Amino acid sequence: MSISDSLAALQAAKTAIANAITAKGGTVPANTGLRGFANAINSIPSGGGGSSGGGGSSNDAVRFMDYDGTVVQSYSATDFANLTALPANPTHEGLISQGWNWTLSDAKTYVAEYKNLDIGQMYVTSDGKTQIYITLTEGRISPILQLYLNADSELDIDWGDGSTHSTFTTTSADYKSERHNYATDGDYVIAITVVSGGFVLQSSSTTVSSILWNGNNNGNSPDRAYNNSIQKIEIGTGITSIDTYAFQNCYSLQSITIPDGVTSIGDHAFYYCYSLSSITIPDSVTSIGGNAFSSCYSLSSITIPDEVTSIGGGAFFNCSSLSSITIPDGVTSIGSNAFYGCYSLSSITIPDGVTTIGGGAFSGCSYMSFIKFESTTPPTVSSSTAWSNVSTSTKILVPTGTLETYKTATNYPDPSTYTYEEY
Repeated sequence: MSISDSLAALQAAKTAIANAITAKGGTVPANTGLRGFANAINSIPSGGGGSSGGGGSSNDAVRFMDYDGTVVQSYSATDFANLTALPANPTHEGLISQGWNWTLSDAKTYVAEYKNLDIGQMYVTSDGKTQIYITLTEGRISPILQLYLNADSELDIDWGDGSTHSTFTTTSADYKSERHNYATDGDYVIAITVVSGGFVLQSSSTTVSSILWNGNNNGNSPDRAYNNSIQKIEIGTGITSIDTYAFQNCYSLQSITIPDGVTSIGDHAFYYCYSLSSITIPDSVTSIGGNAFSSCYSLSSITIPDEVTSIGGGAFFNCSSLSSITIPDGVTSIGSNAFYGCYSLSSITIPDGVTTIGGGAFSGCSYMSFIKFESTTPPTVSSSTAWSNVSTSTKILVPTGTLETYKTATNYPDPSTYTYEEY
């Protein structure tokens, strides 16, 4: 990306974040820089964001969230411990609820130990089709749809304009693409039906997403326009992964529903998706790739299931609106720069399953009130840069009896500067 493109993208991201904050009742002073957005986010009135059937308060430890970030129901840790069933699934036309991405027993075990948890709802389309909602602008009405088909697969493509359907077929796993000429600009829904086999959402380009593009592979204006035409995605059956660079630079992508059955989120899958504000990772996913959500500046909530075992390097790099996140107990590694620049994180709990933390992992998380370690054995930290620019007012909380062990551990916050406390 050129310097001018980077500056333009940064300005677009700042505008999107400012609009999201003001829409929720917050204030963004003129000329606010990136570091100032954390204070702007904190200006949002408590209880905002909307809810149905319980809402949420600052005292609620467990939140049940819809795919768009709406809090469906919330509970104190005590009330949640007494639940005998999970809340009812929310409903949406065209979608089938698949349930919550944590089981009640696993969630109770986690909350009993770590005190709070965000749980998300999973969906699949009711007709099994994967639907891509697009808005085409004047002069940019001939996009190429490109999908990666599994071996021996056939897809039916409904372009959403009443034209003849297209058929994508392969005998060996490979990309299949076709340009479609729309008669006019406007809103359309591309519906993809798996006739046999299946496909993967991934990109053949490391510059822009090639799922909907102009085919130039250089990030020129037609490629960008078609990337930005994607507004919403509802995934159906026949997809097992969202892979590398799938939606890179899709600045206008606001929401996506990912069904149970998708097993991985690949490297750079949602890189620079500035408008994506919330996402639920289904309980079938076991890994989140490097830079998967990097620079998703509007991402304020994400629910991660207990099955995830690794968070890749830079996975949430510069997600400056992310105010809280649950790291599941099964995670064993937090990659380098995983949460770099997450200015809005108020705190982080590192569960006892984590054994390694990469350099820069929490660098720039300057507003955290505390970092809490659950393991009696300090995880291996590859570099002291893991804590660069973390405020010296941030407390380091460690299990009873481990104070000196943590204070003397390699590459941990300097105990002469930071306050260590046992709990």
